[in-house]
Amino acid sequence: MKRFLALFIVLGALAMAAPGLIGYQVETYYQGLMGQFGKSGLDVVSQTYQRNWFGAEAHTRFQVNLPVGPERAETETFSFNLISQIDHGPLTSDGLALAKIKSEITSEGEAFLPADYEAEINTLIDIGGQGVTRVKLPATQSDAVGDRPAIRFEGMDGEMRFDAALETVSADFTLPVLVLSDDKQQSLEIHGMKLSSHSSQDISGLMLGGGAFTVERILVQDPESGSRVEMDQLGIDASSSAEADSVSAFVRYRLEKVQVDDQVFGPAVLKLGFGNLPAAVLLKIQESVEEINAQQLSDERKGMALLSVLMGNAPGLLKGDPIITIDELSVQTPDGLIAGTLSLQSQGLEWKEITHAPAVLNKLVGDASLQMPEKLFRMLMQQKVQGDLLRQFEQRRLMDPDSEMPTAEQLTDMSNTLVERQLELMLGQDLLVKEGGAIMTNAKLASGLLSVNGKTIPLPVQAQ
Repeated sequence: MKRFLALFIVLGALAMAAPGLIGYQVETYYQGLMGQFGKSGLDVVSQTYQRNWFGAEAHTRFQVNLPVGPERAETETFSFNLISQIDHGPLTSDGLALAKIKSEITSEGEAFLPADYEAEINTLIDIGGQGVTRVKLPATQSDAVGDRPAIRFEGMDGEMRFDAALETVSADFTLPVLVLSDDKQQSLEIHGMKLSSHSSQDISGLMLGGGAFTVERILVQDPESGSRVEMDQLGIDASSSAEADSVSAFVRYRLEKVQVDDQVFGPAVLKLGFGNLPAAVLLKIQESVEEINAQQLSDERKGMALLSVLMGNAPGLLKGDPIITIDELSVQTPDGLIAGTLSLQSQGLEWKEITHAPAVLNKLVGDASLQMPEKLFRMLMQQKVQGDLLRQFEQRRLMDPDSEMPTAEQLTDMSNTLVERQLELMLGQDLLVKEGGAIMTNAKLASGLLSVNGKTIPLPVQAQ
């Protein structure tokens, strides 16, 4: 009997001690989670963590610089707070777990959502350190006030799952309907939005994986001007993977239909591919991008910093003989089909040769094909020729202020004449092929030689 009593006392003591001991582990985990936000571009301004025996309360203030102005060269600081109520395990209201975290987001002391809005943002971390954050935002609506549009929001559900080291993360979110409208009846409607992603850290340290973003329908309309744009079944999916020390990836855009007033385009598909990217170099780029995001730069300065990172790592990228492809390009237009493919790879090209055209051409291998409705091809050619003519007349007028500028009708006539001549010349030289109502061409580049539809074309700079 005494042994059972002693065992009961020991178990009771452990049960009482466990929440306090777990609290230290949970705090370390929580601090690491906040650090991940910093890598994504949020600046952690201040943080307090009040740990008690059976729980804790954390207040973290974030700051982000949002681009403003017509050129987005300036930034405006926006701050918000993440307030988390943390229950220590091993026993929580959701069962056996390391911790349960209930969070709320506030700005300038006021909640983003109304006080009676029953939003659920809960995180549960199991005994092994794996966790899941579940978000449930019920439907709500608000009237237009000042410059803020009226909002009809039909809720959002989703969850994000992660392991103890945050090296494997997956997320799934759905948003049925979001409608924004103003007092002029201008509106934006988004229906059936879904996001799904998964990523994990491979042996090189890179986060690789894939995901998909889909929207069933987007509608933008302005009754005052009579304009209306409708897009159906919009989708973006991407994937990346590693084999040995090389990384490959693709991103695909697809659209079933887009209607602009009375014109209908689609379906459309564009798939871009990238391959032979050295994992070690990509890891350096990933780490540099995380550092840039943490610095809260304007769009202009961030763009310059990213360009500097890419230029600095370009020599390493070239060592892998990278390849870029357009595996599929297909757009159905009212005038016919636009279709094409592209493959371009460097082979043995070094960064020190990048300014030497003959060396570059000798070390590039390419293959491209394009098909386009003749009507659309003529229209694009005319726009280019007309723009070139206009610049020539403007330059002449700078030299001779008394020279006359052509009228719009004269400019159109001249550009039409030049387009006919150029098109006839390219067809006669087999640079373009005409089949039915379509214009087609195929080009190959290898060993410094360019061939178009089987005919070798001299390049501006001859390869040696």
